[in-house]
Amino acid sequence: MMAATITLLMTYVPNGIVGAAPGVSPGRTGSAVAPPAGVSGPVLPRREVERLLVFSAMAFAVVVIAGAVVVRWIVRRSLAPLRSMTDAARQAAQTNLRARVPVGRVRNEVTDLAVSFNIMLARLDDAFEAQRRFAANASHELQTPLAVTQAVLDDALADAPQGLTRDLLQDLRSLNSRSVQTVRTLLDLAETQAGAGLLEDIDLTLIVRQEAQSHQAAALEHDVTLCADLDAAVIGGDSTLVRLMVRNLLDNAIRHNRRGGRVELDLRAEGHEFVLRVANTGDPGAAGGLIAEVRIPERTACG
Repeated sequence: MMAATITLLMTYVPNGIVGAAPGVSPGRTGSAVAPPAGVSGPVLPRREVERLLVFSAMAFAVVVIAGAVVVRWIVRRSLAPLRSMTDAARQAAQTNLRARVPVGRVRNEVTDLAVSFNIMLARLDDAFEAQRRFAANASHELQTPLAVTQAVLDDALADAPQGLTRDLLQDLRSLNSRSVQTVRTLLDLAETQAGAGLLEDIDLTLIVRQEAQSHQAAALEHDVTLCADLDAAVIGGDSTLVRLMVRNLLDNAIRHNRRGGRVELDLRAEGHEFVLRVANTGDPGAAGGLIAEVRIPERTACG
């Protein structure tokens, strides 16, 4: 734009001020033609003006490029706290509330926003930590009395004759077993929250087999047979959460079943994912049949 403006203005400059190259009169070698009458100062040859125009355009381009670089650097430096805030928000979304936004020494609107954001993350972290401690402490405190109650009910059932009393004791034992399972789940959730956001390689086959073995007692109590057909499967994730998922599926499959029924566990590799199917022989109208079909991607890089 600047070069075009200079070129346009040059068309209106009188030839007496900006003329052609100095001429030589005939018969007078090396003598320059005198400036026209009425023109003061030296006459600039048009060649010099064109050279000036080229240098001006080059200088203008250098200034524009340098200005763009400086502006980009200033903008990136000004927006750096916002990028850090975005990273902290992304980590908070993954339940990592200990991430903080770096705060610069110069106080402005962006640094004030960063300070407020850090305060919010700190309060959320304190609230979740208090909840986790409460769940862990309550679970530990409830474990002992529930275990004692379970032992007393087992002793009473061993000596109780058939009849109303025995049926009542069996119902009480079932309720106590559910309470024990709830406490166990609370402990696992508290452990999960303590190590939230940590991924690891998990042997899904081993977890399913272990949970099936731990549910054998409940299956015998409900007169249910557990059958497992498992392929080798290694996935990436949180082992505690995966174990809770399998445990809940088995609990539902055993609870919502008929006496003398079956619970079938099937783990297969299909394409680039593993499929875990849990089914039982219960009434389809009461959560029977196919309990769940969970599709889990193959193991990816964890970290």
